[in-house]
Amino acid sequence: MLEKQEHAFLIVDDQDLIIQLMRRILVKNGYRKIYTAKSGKGALSILNKSKIDFLITDLQMPNMSGVELLTKIRSDPRYHHLPVLMVTEEMSEENVTCAVEKGVDGYQQKPFTEERIMDAIEGVLRRRLNPDEMQKQIPPETKSGIIEEIIFRFKRGEINLPSPPQISIKFKEMINKGANLQEIGDLLKQDAAISFKLISVANSVYYRGVVEKKTVGQAVSRLGLNTTRQYVEAISNRALYTTTNKKFVELIEKLWEHSLSCAYASQIVSEVLKLKLECDAFTMGLLHDIGKLILLQVFGELEIKGKLGEEVSKVELLNDLDTHHGKFGVALLKRWQFSNGYLQIAMYHDNLDDADPISKDLLVVHFANLLVKSMGYDLGQQAEIDLEDAESTGVLRLESTMIDEIKDQVKGRMEEMGGIFA
Repeated sequence: MLEKQEHAFLIVDDQDLIIQLMRRILVKNGYRKIYTAKSGKGALSILNKSKIDFLITDLQMPNMSGVELLTKIRSDPRYHHLPVLMVTEEMSEENVTCAVEKGVDGYQQKPFTEERIMDAIEGVLRRRLNPDEMQKQIPPETKSGIIEEIIFRFKRGEINLPSPPQISIKFKEMINKGANLQEIGDLLKQDAAISFKLISVANSVYYRGVVEKKTVGQAVSRLGLNTTRQYVEAISNRALYTTTNKKFVELIEKLWEHSLSCAYASQIVSEVLKLKLECDAFTMGLLHDIGKLILLQVFGELEIKGKLGEEVSKVELLNDLDTHHGKFGVALLKRWQFSNGYLQIAMYHDNLDDADPISKDLLVVHFANLLVKSMGYDLGQQAEIDLEDAESTGVLRLESTMIDEIKDQVKGRMEEMGGIFA
């Protein structure tokens, strides 16, 4: 395989701004040989004069479209194996299908970030220069064909990870700027759903005072900034748990219930043991299985489009989720700019053996995840789990009486709060 500095890239786009941006990204990531052209004709001229190792082309260009350029390239035996990435504003299924039929290796939508374009480029390089790599990443026992399809589409840029909820971003920004309770309340009352739910939480049995709170400002005052932040994240993330495929609604609802219960369990464990953690316990528990949400949504979409072939059994689906959700969770949380502590939780909460080091944060979520599964908050049937034999139980020194206490608290929170987040 060529070293980065030896790769010769050709960027074809009729917009100078895109060419400049792409060149800057490639140079920043170690690529030095970069040719540019503003038309298909110019690209063919460069290809005939210079050895090009990777072509990045726009779809819509005057005189010769990206598909027409691709057709000419693939008709020439010299360029049968040239990696080609198409970058465009038009991501319709018709355009994607046409480009794939003509031999494109990857697809990325404009506008793009550095991270997304480099993911697409490096994904194409891996498949072209080492086509067995993606297969090696998939354990033989889970090669159902679905994961291969998703990974391929993900690397090709057809699967877009969701953005973090805007209200949550604004809330964090205000906290970082030292906003007071009044300013936070003014922000949150702009969202009627969040306001209503926060007031409901503030008046729940866990936070209720002598006087009923009737405004979002009063609710924030009762809950405090940290608890308010946790519930804003929970309310905001709840909106992500949707699907267009009716078959997957029940699974996604169960996943939400599992995530919320794990958030409560993680927080309660940290409080019972008086632990000082690097990350927020509630947030860790809430987001630990976010990769399963992404995969379920993609499964549902592909099934509607008839891309999965034969119907996938629930057992096969759950096995694929368990095996691969960590990587997708890490990809999403990295996109959302969460710290490495949260990334470790997403990747290793099911398997401590692969984690190095094993943090207290990870131990807490590992235990909380098992605990709520044993209580029936899971995607499948209630699991038979020996909590006292779990590695995290031993390291955290959780005794049976403490486990029972935590279970009772989690059950109480879910019974009280579950309806608020329905």
